[in-house]
Formats: sequence, C-alpha cells, structure tokens
Amino acid sequence: MKMSVRMAVVMAAVGLSIAGTTQAVDWRAKPNYGTIELNAGFRPDPYTTSVRAGGAESARTVGDNCRGFISNAPDMDLNYDAGSTSLTIYAESSADITLIVYDAAGNWHCNDDYSSAGGTNPAIRWTNPPSGNYNIWIGTYESGGLQDSQLSVTELALPWSQNTTNSTGTGIEWGDNTSNWADDGECDDPRFAGPGTSSAAATVHRFHDANDCRTLYQQGQIYLRE
Repeated sequence: MKMSVRMAVVMAAVGLSIAGTTQAVDWRAKPNYGTIELNAGFRPDPYTTSVRAGGAESARTVGDNCRGFISNAPDMDLNYDAGSTSLTIYAESSADITLIVYDAAGNWHCNDDYSSAGGTNPAIRWTNPPSGNYNIWIGTYESGGLQDSQLSVTELALPWSQNTTNSTGTGIEWGDNTSNWADDGECDDPRFAGPGTSSAAATVHRFHDANDCRTLYQQGQIYLRE
C-alpha cells in the first residue's frame, strides 16, 4: 500500500526517487488517459499507448531534481502484478520530454534523458518492481505545451539498448530453420523481442527460426533481449 506521507528517498536503477511534500500534483486524481492493467509476462511487450505530454504544474513541486511541466492528475495509471522480471516505463516523443512516476511502494522517481542512444526520451527501470498502482506523468519543458507522445511499459530490454551499429546481426548465432513455424514472417525464437516476434515464441524454437529472425533483425523489427 502506498504511504500517505511520502518520506522515502530511494535511488532507482535509472531515475531518482525523492520524498514528496504538500503539492499541487495529485497522484490520487483520475488519470487523464485511463488505467493500464498488466500482469507479469504480459503480451504484447512492450505495451504502448498514446498520450499528450505536459501541463501547467512544475514537476519541481514533487522534488527539486524533477524536470518539466506536468498536469495535476497523472497522465496514466498502471496496475501491475509483478513477477520475477524487471519493469521499465518509458516515453518517446519528437519533443524533449520528461518522466515522473509515483510507484506502488510510495516512492517518487524522475528521469529526463535515459541515455544517449535514447536521445531526449526518458525511462525509469525497477529491477524488483513492487506489485500495485503506478501513477505516471510525462512532462514538457514549456508550461501548457502539450506534445504528442507514446508511453510504453516493458519487461524486456529497451529498444534503445540494442546495438545499433550491428544492424546486420554480425556475431549473433542464428541457428537453423527447423522450427515448425520457420519462414512464416515472424520470429519465434524467444531470445528476441519487438513487434516482429510471435506471441507463440517458446523455448522449443530457440535457435531454430534463423531466416525470419535474421531478416526482422536487419529491418529493425526485433532486438536481442538483455
């Protein structure tokens, strides 16, 4: 259950958790774009939805290290039943955006630019995520300047984590084409993730769908899991 008084200060794997004080931003308010319900192992992964980032409230009302302007209410709520995998919430936009999350354990997390590979897109990752309700805001650097954005939730490696210099797949052991689903236009090898993978991917297909996986990897439709 979330703490009513937010006093925890925790450094997340990526992003900073800070203690909250009395503020205009209200994690209990009805989210602007609805609630996501996900259980560990969800498919498709990543789960992606469209939101408009920004608002009139300064994210600094949550903590001094938070950036951007956000709405009073969360943009999205996530109800998540955790398993043994990590959890990452990230956002993408052509604009420079920020990410603020109040997690299921009652900790605030903020991130601006996750990595050079991700450009100005933010992300926050939990190695051992708690089950429960996550309140999510996407911020902009201009007050009231709403920007089209995509919010994603994943248990896999971020798409920005793939080795973009290795677009041909050199060095990856592709295996053979003995899978029952080989050459069907989808990658069934569970070593890979992304929109080009099959929901039926299973261990039995590991190293056995070479043609499909190699082609989709070269097209940027899949990437190796971390």
